[in-house]
Amino acid sequence: MKILVASQDLTSELNASISRGLIQQGLVEKEPSEFILLPFDGQQQNLISDLQQWNGGDLQDFVYYGPNWESTQITYLLTKFADQQTAVIDTSDFTDRQLTSQYDHHDLFHASSYGLGQLILDAVTNEAKEVVLLIDDTSMIDGGLGMLQALGAVITDESGDPIPVGENPLINFGHIDFAKPDELLKDIKLTVLVRETSTYTGSDSKLVDNGREIGLLSDQIVRLDLLTNQFNRAMRKERNLDLSTIVGAGAGGGIAGALACLDATISNSTYQWLFERLDFKKELADVDAAFLATDQVNQTRFTSSFVGELAKFCNDQNIRTVLMTLIRITPADEWNLPLVSTVVLPKIVGIKLPIIEEHVATSERELQQSLYLTTHEVAKLIN
Repeated sequence: MKILVASQDLTSELNASISRGLIQQGLVEKEPSEFILLPFDGQQQNLISDLQQWNGGDLQDFVYYGPNWESTQITYLLTKFADQQTAVIDTSDFTDRQLTSQYDHHDLFHASSYGLGQLILDAVTNEAKEVVLLIDDTSMIDGGLGMLQALGAVITDESGDPIPVGENPLINFGHIDFAKPDELLKDIKLTVLVRETSTYTGSDSKLVDNGREIGLLSDQIVRLDLLTNQFNRAMRKERNLDLSTIVGAGAGGGIAGALACLDATISNSTYQWLFERLDFKKELADVDAAFLATDQVNQTRFTSSFVGELAKFCNDQNIRTVLMTLIRITPADEWNLPLVSTVVLPKIVGIKLPIIEEHVATSERELQQSLYLTTHEVAKLIN
């Protein structure tokens, strides 16, 4: 029997790695068995290291300009999908909202995404045929125009004068020439993985929301709103592209939308993308059963989480699946996966299993024992 094992963190102490180990130990009597342990834990900041562990590849260190032109180092992954060199870049360090506490209103208004363009250039220099950017919460408000500058776009103000590097190009935007980035990236596939559904401009504009949230002055917010609309009008005219209608285009303070102007694909389903790229339909075709664990099954973040997407994948592939969780909130009729059995982990007290280390706190020991014993007993029902 081939068994798939995967988990997210159940608590801060009982992380995904420990959980996978406990599940596997609970299954040892299901022999002869072959186990496939997926290293992913559902945390975006760990996706690159988890992906390297599963798929191989080389980590690349690169120094580039941060939002306010400070030298910043980032590590991204060069790996291969179907023999195609692919760069996977996590932009969360670059666009960390917490960094806004270090800057005043002037710096925030003039911050630039130029460094992300440098990162893409480095990936292309390293022969990547696809560049994948992971974009999470952000404080950027330049609409990705700084990034486009780094890729060779010539951006001018309303007088036709080129806007110099070192400025937020959006706040004086007049016109943009895409000739150089179009040529540079003509054979490169761009993919943007986002977690939000905001648009570039319009009622759901992420740029304007960001401006308010980071405390820009009212006149700065008004200017931001006017110029995002002006840029979008230019894109409708020159690229036949309406950024107000593209779901997720506002992610990264408009970085996703700017990349859409270069024919990037925007997806708000990171793990569906991952499963497709790793060809899980083929790789996991002979799996007989799956044991998954997560902290809670709810109606918000769970369905798009790693374990949530994996449960749906297993159901679609006719894999019998046991989903163990601490809390179940989602009603049964809204989580209708016939081949996925959800088990709420019981509280087990009064015993000490030898598999649990002595130094573990009592509450954590009880949870670990519950995960192990539940796996062990439920496994008896699967032939």
